[in-house]
Amino acid sequence: MLSRILVPLDGSPVAEAVLPQVIELAALRQAEVVLLRVALAHTFLGADPVEAQVRVVEEAQAYLGTIETNLAAQGLAVRSVVRYGHAADEILDHARAGGVDMIAMSTHGRGGIRRWVLGSVAETVVRHSPVPVLLVRAAGAVVSSITAPAATETPAAPAAGASAAVVIRHILCPVDLTPTCREIMATANAMASRFGADLTILHAVRDPLSVTCSHIPHPPLDQLREEAIRSAEETLREEMRHALGPGSHASLVVVAGLPFQQIVRHARTHNADLIVMGTEGKTGLNHAIMGSTAEQVVRRASCPVLTLRAAP
Repeated sequence: MLSRILVPLDGSPVAEAVLPQVIELAALRQAEVVLLRVALAHTFLGADPVEAQVRVVEEAQAYLGTIETNLAAQGLAVRSVVRYGHAADEILDHARAGGVDMIAMSTHGRGGIRRWVLGSVAETVVRHSPVPVLLVRAAGAVVSSITAPAATETPAAPAAGASAAVVIRHILCPVDLTPTCREIMATANAMASRFGADLTILHAVRDPLSVTCSHIPHPPLDQLREEAIRSAEETLREEMRHALGPGSHASLVVVAGLPFQQIVRHARTHNADLIVMGTEGKTGLNHAIMGSTAEQVVRRASCPVLTLRAAP
């Protein structure tokens, strides 16, 4: 399931923040790590474009070489690849052609995904990646609430290739009630088994308090909420039975409220170490399995988020 991990790096400490998780996963699964740097020269009028291209490629090779040496010293199978062009296109092309099973990238805490690994590149990769994408918050990134990023932050600068203890004890798997939820739950359950982690399946129903029109006759709101939760629980327990099998010890939590808020809140209050959730295969985060929920969670979650494209 996980034999080759693609790690795009842009030369920044923030991008390198994903390396401890990559090291842990690669060691656990004996997976090969492929370090990727996309080079692109910006030349001024009159400058030699060929010379500029050669220079940026050589710089990229030297940079990746240092990290490759450090990872290899830790017993990992690792190699480096430098591609020339636009970052998102080259990352996705290598993911399709290079036989990778996962892409691992860093995100920044304050504004969600930003420039390069923190912006349009990462968003494009998540939307169109043919394989799961692991998004890891850079060390030191803090989010103060579920609706707004922190006002201040001081991202740490990890050393290239540095290892750190990465422990996954609790995996949170938010799902909706579409058929694709079985695939997402099965993947999360497999990861929980490998890490010896607890697995929580989470579903959020729309709170009738936020959608019911007061001028239209309706049952008591508490009754509507309880009925919605009970119905979702019945449906999901059946889906879990098919997806996880009889030996699973996964727990089910159904709550009322905005999905992205409930996911981020539950992850924080119950100390989730990883969130596993889906995006729709054709259009990705813009039309995620739970609307814009996946995008909102990626931007706000304080733990790594593994996004999975639904099968077409």
